Amino acid sequence: MEIINNRKKLYLIGPMEKTKANDVGRGWRDKIRPELESRIDEDGEPLYIFDPTQEEQSKVGMDSHQFHKKLNGWIKAGNNDLISDHTDLIWRGKDYLEPVEPGTTKLIHIMGDIDYVKNSDFLILRQEEGDEPCGTYGEAFLAYMHHIPVYVLQTMNREKYPVTLVGWVFGSGGGFFANQNQLMEFLDKKYKLKINKAYVEANAA
Repeated sequence: MEIINNRKKLYLIGPMEKTKANDVGRGWRDKIRPELESRIDEDGEPLYIFDPTQEEQSKVGMDSHQFHKKLNGWIKAGNNDLISDHTDLIWRGKDYLEPVEPGTTKLIHIMGDIDYVKNSDFLILRQEEGDEPCGTYGEAFLAYMHHIPVYVLQTMNREKYPVTLVGWVFGSGGGFFANQNQLMEFLDKKYKLKINKAYVEANAA
């Protein structure tokens, strides 16, 4: 068991269900995640990245494409209990008992989206014009409430973002960045990150 309490943690937020790219939000996350994984902090610890496109299956037992199809089917059929139960799984996570030895169990908590926000040092947000965010705004507001910076990878003129979202971003201590390189340079400086040469060499092979 590896305890990661002291690692810097971040959460990649942005639309998944209805995206212009029709990629359940994976495209930009797959692009930035290797850059983040290549960093270590001043204590030599790697970052821990909450990526909902990878985490969702552990909560609902299916990948994002399947899950969104199921949700749409339940909405059409009026299966409100299933919608409620699975919304809880996504946002609140789930608890279960794991047998350890005869007569003994331990409580396991699989984090939900609320946990990801509250356990992060900062969030990275990206949405494109044509995306239809919903939960993304809820996560940005939660970060604002808890003074957790939200950094936006800007894809359109700032006035095209909801005014309230812009307010939450700056109110959280976050900001807007023109591109991924600019954001990474900022993160390296603010959080005292540096390239993990061993990681780069291992992944170049």
